Amino acid sequence: MKKLVVIALASAALVAPAIAADLSPAPRPVYKAPPPPPPVWSWTGWYIGSNFGWIGSTDNSITNTGTDTGTAGLGSALAAGAIPGSVSAKHSNFIGGGQIGYNWQWGPSWVLGLEADFDGIASPSSTVINAFPGSATIVPLQTGYARALDTLGTVRGRVGYLATPSWLLYATGGLAYGETKLQTAFACATCAPAASTVNLTDNWQVGWTVGAGVEWRFAPQWSVKAEYLYVDLGNISNTINYNYGPSSSLTSTYHEHDNIVRAGINYKFW
Repeated sequence: MKKLVVIALASAALVAPAIAADLSPAPRPVYKAPPPPPPVWSWTGWYIGSNFGWIGSTDNSITNTGTDTGTAGLGSALAAGAIPGSVSAKHSNFIGGGQIGYNWQWGPSWVLGLEADFDGIASPSSTVINAFPGSATIVPLQTGYARALDTLGTVRGRVGYLATPSWLLYATGGLAYGETKLQTAFACATCAPAASTVNLTDNWQVGWTVGAGVEWRFAPQWSVKAEYLYVDLGNISNTINYNYGPSSSLTSTYHEHDNIVRAGINYKFW
């Protein structure tokens, strides 16, 4: 009997801790704090950058009009077809320069801004030579035409929408200006009293521009962009005079309008 009591007590002593362990509350799970949200970069502020790309046009033409108080001058040659009434001045060139601007972020999704840029144009001239071989009534002669846009600047407003905090889609437009050149030349080896005449018009033209683009902010202070601009600087005219007793003139007119496709990189201050 004593043995049974001892065995029972020993068994109870072994089982009691297990029962107590089962009845104790379960340990609480450990939760990690969620990661902080990614930083939201404001677009507000000044920036400076550089750009490069392509400028050109496929439908620009130089048109000619003439006058003549006699029958053997520039106006008569134009009317007879010895001088062309229109010559193509298509061009395609490299463009590159820099820009500075200011953005103001309005609400979570809109960005307003003002940007000014100034670019140089590589190999800006396009030249056309027209040679007339001569006919029964008109002696052989040659005319030449050259146009150039040496530099181009714009001052534009920008209105953009943030598709995401780092992707800006924008429309842009404003003032455009540039140094334009137009030259006309006439040469005739058998003409008298002068064998040739030439004139160059070099002006700063002011016009307008409109376009659109996309800008990606890949770091707090850096962004890259791609944009298209249409630029219209208006008409440029150049006149040459040829006096052979009677007087005559030839006026060449060119409408400077261009397409620009370019990329750029910007650095935002603070």
